[in-house]
Amino acid sequence: MSNPPATDANVEIDVRALFATLLRRLPYLIVFVAIVAVGTFLALDQIEPVYKSGATVLIVPGESDLTRTESGAGDSTVAIDREAIGSQVQLIRSRDLAQIVARKLDLASYPEFDPRRHRSWLGALLENIGLSSPASDASNEERVLNAYYDRLSVYVVDDTRVIGVDFSSEDPELAAATANAVVEEYIALLRSAKRDATTDAVQWLSAQIVELRIDVQEAEARVERYRTDNDLFASVGLTPSTLSQQQLSDLNAELTRVRAARAETTAKAAQIRAALNAGSVPSLPDVLNAPLIQRLVEQQVALRADIAQLTATYLPQHPRMRELAAQIADLDRQIAGEAAKIVESLEGEARLAAGREAAILGSLETMKATAADANDAGVELRALEREAAAQRDLLESYLGRYREALAREEADYLPADARIVSRAAVPIEPDFPKKVPMTLAATVAAFLLAVAFVLLRELASGRPMRQVAYAALPMPVVPGPRQPAEGHRRWADDRSVRRMMANEPTLVPEMVDQVEESLAVIAGEIIQSGNKRVLVTLAEGSDSEGRPLGAVALARALARTDARVVLVDFRGDGANAASMGESEDLPGFSDLFDGEASFAQVIFRDRKSRVHFIPAGRKPLSPALLDRDQMETVLSALTLTYDYVLLDAGDDMIDVVAPSCGMAMVVSEFGASDPRTAEAFKRVGDVSEAKVLLLVVDQSPARPPEGDTAGLDKAPAGEAA
Repeated sequence: MSNPPATDANVEIDVRALFATLLRRLPYLIVFVAIVAVGTFLALDQIEPVYKSGATVLIVPGESDLTRTESGAGDSTVAIDREAIGSQVQLIRSRDLAQIVARKLDLASYPEFDPRRHRSWLGALLENIGLSSPASDASNEERVLNAYYDRLSVYVVDDTRVIGVDFSSEDPELAAATANAVVEEYIALLRSAKRDATTDAVQWLSAQIVELRIDVQEAEARVERYRTDNDLFASVGLTPSTLSQQQLSDLNAELTRVRAARAETTAKAAQIRAALNAGSVPSLPDVLNAPLIQRLVEQQVALRADIAQLTATYLPQHPRMRELAAQIADLDRQIAGEAAKIVESLEGEARLAAGREAAILGSLETMKATAADANDAGVELRALEREAAAQRDLLESYLGRYREALAREEADYLPADARIVSRAAVPIEPDFPKKVPMTLAATVAAFLLAVAFVLLRELASGRPMRQVAYAALPMPVVPGPRQPAEGHRRWADDRSVRRMMANEPTLVPEMVDQVEESLAVIAGEIIQSGNKRVLVTLAEGSDSEGRPLGAVALARALARTDARVVLVDFRGDGANAASMGESEDLPGFSDLFDGEASFAQVIFRDRKSRVHFIPAGRKPLSPALLDRDQMETVLSALTLTYDYVLLDAGDDMIDVVAPSCGMAMVVSEFGASDPRTAEAFKRVGDVSEAKVLLLVVDQSPARPPEGDTAGLDKAPAGEAA
């Protein structure tokens, strides 16, 4: 029924032996580390201390709002980007600035700036072996500048416009003085650059102003000559215009006035004539205001008063009454005659206005032609005036800039676009060497190197290495690649096989597809969820002997997706080990947990797939004896090694295993709505938040006759819920 076991060997490192070796070598390690610590401290104590001092400079526009020139009044801020800050750093590190500082502080007189007088043993060694050029090959100034740059550090403070300047020296006062001298000379260099720029601007503007004055005079002379040649004299008034335009405007105004007067006179004459034709005296002011008509009207009024007085005494036919009526009629005729004369006068004025209108129209046509010619000439005149105005504006602009630059040059007010934020102070403690930190670092490094040396030496000797052998038994009879879940592989309480599936079971293809599809669905759900730990448990309560091997079937289904799968058996009945391995009595999880076996000794390979499995072990597993932290450590190690870790547990182990699982599968021989299936779901849900899947397998058929392992006449059917 099984082939002889094949022995495989594996090499394992005995960690306990390594730690024991370290404990034995610990006194020597302590002595070595102490020697290194003391030697490092004494060596650092012999090194000449180096002090570092630093100053900071803020790059900001130095011009204030009160002294800013008119040309720069609109720019309240100056755009300073990273490139500008980097340029200022290079300016501080410039050779010209270094020479000024070196001469100002007389750095050549200090021994540390002369390599010939301040040469270390390391520098001498490098010169002797040819890796460094002799100090005598360079000039004295070059040696000083090289030492200066070795001790100078210029950097930009992150996310600011502040530049830091650090200088190192064996003399703390010299370090502070040099850092301050660098920033002071940098500010002076900026002022000097502005002074030179202002002087150059004054000279250039002066030459340009002389040329512009000549250009402006020539442009204005051309304008006047053209105006004279084309009779484009401007009139005097609020609205400047040429003479032809003014005359044309006057003619238009006169024409309008004459037309208005003619229309008014014609209207008055028509009204007076209409009143005369109606037999009444016109009431127009021109008629009523005539002196003769006024006197006639007064006489007429007096006669009417007499008639009214005599009416009380005489009848209308009385001679006196008739005489007075005749006088009134004569006065009416005289008034009408005078009104007719006024009409004739008004009509004469209208005819005169018409003649004047005709004359003005003729002059207007002539003046229009003259004005058109003047407009054409005015276009050229305006072009000349614009050119002259542009030259004049440019001259005035240059004159303003020239006066501002000249005033700044004479007043010697040239603010730099930087200011010192903090000056360098004399340092109290040396920057190098840091005796205590460096000694501690050397001590720790020496200790680590010594430990590594001891471990490598011990590993090279081969003493902590051991050979671990384990048996790989032939695979038992299990379903093939197109067979359903192990629903019919059952095990009795005494771990003896009661029913086995055939090597070549005669299964209905539709049933096979149904079971494989169920396992594929469950495997897909597990893969999609991303959970690496899966609990597999059984709905208890079946009257039949043994149990379905759902965990084995699920592990093989996951392995078919090219995943690395390990199955850990917490049941202790040996069913999984007998199905997947060569024997039931294999070392397993209990032996690993007690420290009597290693991972390599308890992990076995499934005979029919790429699945690895860990049996329950030779010792019984008790939930009360399992330490949760230690179990989590073991399971975490498996999770880091495999893609999926399947935990096959019974009811007694669910409380220990389930909380760390993200997925769970309940294998049931009953329906999905059966109380025993619901109870299995509840057991998992009470102790874990894992998503629970269901695999339902049908009841096993009757036990086949003894000696017949291939007489299964009914295939199991499975479904996933």
